[in-house]
Amino acid sequence: MKKKHVDQSLRDHLKETFAVYIKSKKMRQTPERFAILDKTLEQKVHFDIDELYKNIEADYHVSRSTVYNTVELLCECNILRKHYLNETQAVYELADDRHLHLICLKCGAVKEVHDEKVGEYLSTLKFRGFHPTSSTTNIYGICSACSRKRKKT
Repeated sequence: MKKKHVDQSLRDHLKETFAVYIKSKKMRQTPERFAILDKTLEQKVHFDIDELYKNIEADYHVSRSTVYNTVELLCECNILRKHYLNETQAVYELADDRHLHLICLKCGAVKEVHDEKVGEYLSTLKFRGFHPTSSTTNIYGICSACSRKRKKT
């Protein structure tokens, strides 16, 4: 799966957002937390805690629980979003409401479909007594590769 590109201005904005959030929670702004944020921005589009930990442990001495807890903080402040794309494992990605996930029920492949209209449409929806702060759209089916395999058998 390809890596996402996060430009410097977005990186700076996300670091500032994280710093403000940590301060509001009266938590320490440790170098490890910001290193973990930086590493999340270098990951492929969807990543799990194990992948992130492997990429971090080569450069920083942090525990798996520190990585997990920091990723949860990043989710709380809407920098990352946590998804359960299958029944067993959570994956994370940069928070963005302008895309859908196409998820294959056979092989588990996940394809993102980006479309500005998705975010525009979702922002027009009104819910009585409820103010949404984010959304996720997953569409389940069979990918073309699995369909081809099934036709051959």
